[in-house]
Amino acid sequence: MNTNTLKFKDIEEQITDIVKKVNDKVIHINNPKVIEIANEFKKKMSELKKKITLEIAFVGQYSAGKSTIISALTGNKDIEIGQDITTDKVQAYKWGNVLLIDTPGIYAGRPEHDKISIEYMNKADLIVYVITTQGFTAETAKNFKKLAFKENRVEKIMLVINKSSQGDKELSLNNWISDAEKVTAPKKANDLYLSVIDAKDYLEALDIEDPQDRQDLIEYSGFNEFINNLNNFISQKGILGKLITPLNLIQDYLNRIINQISSGDKDTKNLLELLRRKQFRLIESKRNITNIVNGHIDTLVSEIKKEGYNIANLIEKSVETDELENKINESSEKIHDYIDNANIEIAHAIESEFVQLQIEIDTIIQSNVAQELLNKSSIEVNFSTDIEGKGFDGTKIKSGANILNKIGHFAEKFSINTESATLGAQGLAKVSGSAAHKTVYQIGKFFGHNFKPYEAVKIAEKIGKIGSILSKFSVILPPVVALYEQHAENKYEKKIKKERQKIGMIYDEIAAEVKRSFKNQFQKLVSQTYDLELKEIQQITERLKDSENLKNKTIQEFQELLNKTCNILRNLP
Repeated sequence: MNTNTLKFKDIEEQITDIVKKVNDKVIHINNPKVIEIANEFKKKMSELKKKITLEIAFVGQYSAGKSTIISALTGNKDIEIGQDITTDKVQAYKWGNVLLIDTPGIYAGRPEHDKISIEYMNKADLIVYVITTQGFTAETAKNFKKLAFKENRVEKIMLVINKSSQGDKELSLNNWISDAEKVTAPKKANDLYLSVIDAKDYLEALDIEDPQDRQDLIEYSGFNEFINNLNNFISQKGILGKLITPLNLIQDYLNRIINQISSGDKDTKNLLELLRRKQFRLIESKRNITNIVNGHIDTLVSEIKKEGYNIANLIEKSVETDELENKINESSEKIHDYIDNANIEIAHAIESEFVQLQIEIDTIIQSNVAQELLNKSSIEVNFSTDIEGKGFDGTKIKSGANILNKIGHFAEKFSINTESATLGAQGLAKVSGSAAHKTVYQIGKFFGHNFKPYEAVKIAEKIGKIGSILSKFSVILPPVVALYEQHAENKYEKKIKKERQKIGMIYDEIAAEVKRSFKNQFQKLVSQTYDLELKEIQQITERLKDSENLKNKTIQEFQELLNKTCNILRNLP
C-alpha cells in the first residue's frame, strides 16, 4: 500500500520481528536453561498479544463510507462497500494487532442497528466518527452531542468528513468544516483531529499505473493526511502505552537470556539475577502507580469540565446576574476542593504503592540467591539504610521515604571487597555503584497540602474573567414590535450560546493546565525515584556484563535486540 502506516501497527510489527528473531536464535543455543527461559517467554508473549489489541470503532450514518475507509486502511478489497446499507452487524477486521470495527450505520430507520453501534462505542479504545460532505443530519448531530458531551466521550472521538470528491473541495472545504463545527462546538476541527478525505479516490489511485497520476490522486484524496492525524490522535491519547508491557517483557527475558549465556562466574550470575528481579519489580510498580495517578488526574479533569458545563448551562434569558456570580464563586471553591482531595488521594496512593514495593523488595532480599551472596566473604552486599524522610503532614514516613531509600540504595550499595576477592570475584571489582547520592524522598515535596496548582494556574483569575462576560450579557430583551420579536429572540439565543461557549472554554483551559501541572509534578516524583534507581540498575548491570566480555557473537546479537527494544521504548510518545 502506498500510504503512511499507523505507528501502533508499525511498532507492533517491530515487536513481532524482535520476538521472531529471539525465537530463531534460541534454537541454535545448546543450553537447557536458555531453552527453558525462551519457552517461558514464548508462552508469555502469546498470552500478552491477546491483551494489547488496539480497537478503533468506525461509527456514523449509513453510506458515510466507513467500510471504504477500513478497506483503504487495510488494503482488504474483499470488504463489501456500496451506497446501500452494507453492514448488518459489527464486523471486526484484524490488521496486525489493530482491530478496525465496522459498525452498522446509525439512524437509518433500523433501531437494532443503532443499538449495536452505540453499545460498541463504549467498548472501543477510540472512535472515528464518519460523516459525509453533506454534513450532520439532525439525528446524527443529536447523537454526536450526546456521545461527546453528555456522556463525556469527546476525548476519544476523531471526526472524518468523507466523500470530498462529491463537491468542489477547494471551494467548499471551509464551509464543510464550518458546518461541522456548529455541531461540535465548543470543540474545533483541530480538537477532533478533523480530516477531510475521499477513501474511494484513494482506493482507485492505488490501481493507477502512472506514478505521477497515482500520487496526485492520493494527495487529492487527503488519505495520507488522515493517517497522520490518526497517528497523532493515538499518540496524544496515550494509546501507544499498550505497547509498553510487551516491550518491558522482551527487555526482561532478553536480559535473562544474556545473563544466562554471559555469566560464567556464579557470583556475577547471581548479582545479575538480583538486579533483573529488582528491575522487573520497579517497572511493574512504576506502571501500576502511573495508571492509578493518571486515573485520579483524569477524574479531577472530568470534574472541572463538568463544573464548567454546569455553569455555562445556567445562562438563560431569565437568570439573574447576581445568582450567576454566586454560582461562579461556589464553582471556584469546588475546584479548589477537587484539587486538594486529588492531592491527598494521590499522596496516599503513592505511599501505599511504596509499601507494596517494599514487601516485594524484601522478598528479593530474603531469597536464597541474595542470602548466598550476603554470606560470601569475597563479596559484600549492603542492603542497609539510614535515611529518613518526612510525610506531607510533617510526620515521618514509615513507608514512603524509608522504603524508597532502601530501594534506591539496594543496587548502588553493591560493593565488592576487592582486597579479599577470590579469582572468581576479581572481575567484579568495578561493580560498586557511583558515589552514593543521599536523597531524602519526601512525598509531600510533590503532593499534599503544599502542592497547590490552582495558585500557579491562577484559577481564581481565570474564573474571574467570567464576570466580564456577564457584564456584557443583557438579561432584558429590547422592546420590540410583533414583527421584530422573533428576529430579536433568535438573535438573543445565539448570544446565549456564544457566551456559554466562552465559559466552557475557560473551564477547559483550567482543566488542561491543572492536568499538565499534576502530570509534571508526578513526573518529577518518578524521575527522582523510579527512573533514578532504574538508571543505576542499568549502569551496574552494564558493568557486570562488560566484566564478562560480551564479544561473543551470539550475545552481541541478543544485545542488539535488547538495544532496539530500549530505543523503541525511549521513542514512544
